[in-house]
Amino acid sequence: MVNAISAKEAVEHSQHGDAVIVDARPQVMRHQGSVPGAVVVDPSDVRTAFNNTASGRFPVIADHDREIAVVSVRSQAPVIAEQIADLGYTNVHYVDGGYGALSSCSGTAN
Repeated sequence: MVNAISAKEAVEHSQHGDAVIVDARPQVMRHQGSVPGAVVVDPSDVRTAFNNTASGRFPVIADHDREIAVVSVRSQAPVIAEQIADLGYTNVHYVDGGYGALSSCSGTAN
C-alpha cells in the first residue's frame, strides 16, 4: 500500500536528490505546465516504463529503493503509485493534491 506525500515534501526530497518526481499525467493534462526534473511517463505506459523488457530496455528508474513521488490526475495517482509498487519499488508515494499542489510550491512548475 502506498501513502500520500505532501507537495512540499516531494519538492524538498527531489531538490535534495532523495526522490524522483514522476509526472504521470495524461498528455492532454500536461499542457498545464511541467514539473522541472520530473520523469514523464504516460499513465498507459507505466508498467512498461518501470519494468525491464525482454529486449533489454531498462526501467526509467532502475533503483527499486529510490523514493518516487507520483503526480497525476488526483483519482489516478494512488492507482499509478500502486502499479509502480507492484513492480517491486519499495518507496513509492503519490503527491497529495496533484499537480495543482506542486505548482503552488515556489519554483516547482513553469
